[in-house]
Amino acid sequence: MFNKNIKYLKILIAAFTFPPNKDGVSEAASVMAEGFQEQGWDVEIATEPIQPHRATPLWRGIPIHEFSITGSPYPQHPYKGQVQDFQDFLLSGSWDVIIFHAYLWPLYLSVPFLDRIKARKVLVSHGYTVLTWVPSSKLPFGFVSLFSALLQSLQMLLWVGKIDRWVFLDRRSDFRGFYDHLLAKISNHPGVRIIPNGVEPLQELGPRGQFRKEILSRSQTNKENSIIFVCVANYSQRKDQGFAARAFRRAAIPNSYLVFIESEFNEWSERFQQEDSPWEGNSHPGRILWLEKMERSETLDAISNSDVMILSSKVEAQPIVLLEAMREKIPWIARDSGCISGMPGGVTISNETAMADAMTKMAMDSLFREKLGRAGLDAVTRIYNRISYKKSYCSLVKELK
Repeated sequence: MFNKNIKYLKILIAAFTFPPNKDGVSEAASVMAEGFQEQGWDVEIATEPIQPHRATPLWRGIPIHEFSITGSPYPQHPYKGQVQDFQDFLLSGSWDVIIFHAYLWPLYLSVPFLDRIKARKVLVSHGYTVLTWVPSSKLPFGFVSLFSALLQSLQMLLWVGKIDRWVFLDRRSDFRGFYDHLLAKISNHPGVRIIPNGVEPLQELGPRGQFRKEILSRSQTNKENSIIFVCVANYSQRKDQGFAARAFRRAAIPNSYLVFIESEFNEWSERFQQEDSPWEGNSHPGRILWLEKMERSETLDAISNSDVMILSSKVEAQPIVLLEAMREKIPWIARDSGCISGMPGGVTISNETAMADAMTKMAMDSLFREKLGRAGLDAVTRIYNRISYKKSYCSLVKELK
């Protein structure tokens, strides 16, 4: 299956997150590792530990090296922990290629000695949102952090030329989530590549169907005409489930459900539920359900048996969850962020009223939902799939040798 001329490639994937974590970067890094392993190449992972600890230092036979590191590249919050251990590890390795995922400690701790690393180097961008101003109620109102982020970004021009390939999810470049791509164009970086995220083929997924039955069993109304909106995201300020909840209440769609799904409840889920609690006892025509601790198979079941996927995140790059919905021919509604507006299969919105209107449109027009669903599936079949993703990265690695 692999090219004998490059049989002995050794590759290190350096990412701040890796399975069993379920975030988008973890998913992308693991699929990449799987693709390289299928080529017969030697693959290793450098990442940070998790709680509870991994049961084994191996993932599908691939060695995992853990480094406990906290902090940031900014002087006010410097990196701490196993910094020296990680840097010694990089300098002592004999990899042919090192792939850095995202702009976090695996990359920034390598910057001072990129020249000393003999391996070819690849930087995979998952969006660049550090220039987003986060207002503070106290002086200097968050401007110090914003200035530090801007300085760090400009310093990128001093070292990014030492990166052999700079990979982006989309051709989009702007001052919001893709400032790094803008810098790549300004600097005329010769190694820019575009490789979108991808999801696994539909036939590899297990049997499903239980989720819709369980949700509708809670209803005494006409179950055949029920519409289920599903939002799969960590409960957090960034994912902003409260935005979707308020839009859903504003839409007031009879016989409808909005189901939030994530691994576990936290302070943000409590806050969102408290905010919505006055509506619960107000005979509202729609019902909100807040779920946690669902297995991966249950989440996939929920996506495939929903009517519309909802994403209320303030900041995204190219969300895997929307690609999973597209694969299932499920239309989506999402806030305009990252690459989302360029993705087929759904509707982007900018405020709660627009999301409420889109929810109503989706609920009332099944032909509209079907049209969007077909467009999403077609895009996944042609572009956003794991086969294309693996082939693209394997080709990229081969061209470096």
